Amino acid sequence: MIMGNKMTVTFNDGSRKVLKSPDTLQSIDEKREARFVMDNLKVCRGWCDGEVDEDGNFSVFRTIHGVSLPLEHLMGWCYIKGR
Repeated sequence: MIMGNKMTVTFNDGSRKVLKSPDTLQSIDEKREARFVMDNLKVCRGWCDGEVDEDGNFSVFRTIHGVSLPLEHLMGWCYIKGR
């Protein structure tokens, strides 16, 4: 559901979240777990430091290893739990 410039997503667990814009990724709290919604509607879950490399990718970590995702395909992100 899109309301104005905000997009609300309902996840499989029933939780509803308003996605933050991809251009706010650099302000993410790397100590909080987040969900990252891509434009193909795939959701990646983990921690991110908000840094984007020279190829335009950002990293999401779940354990020691992570995955690199293209920022240009990120629809938005949200924290899993509130503070």
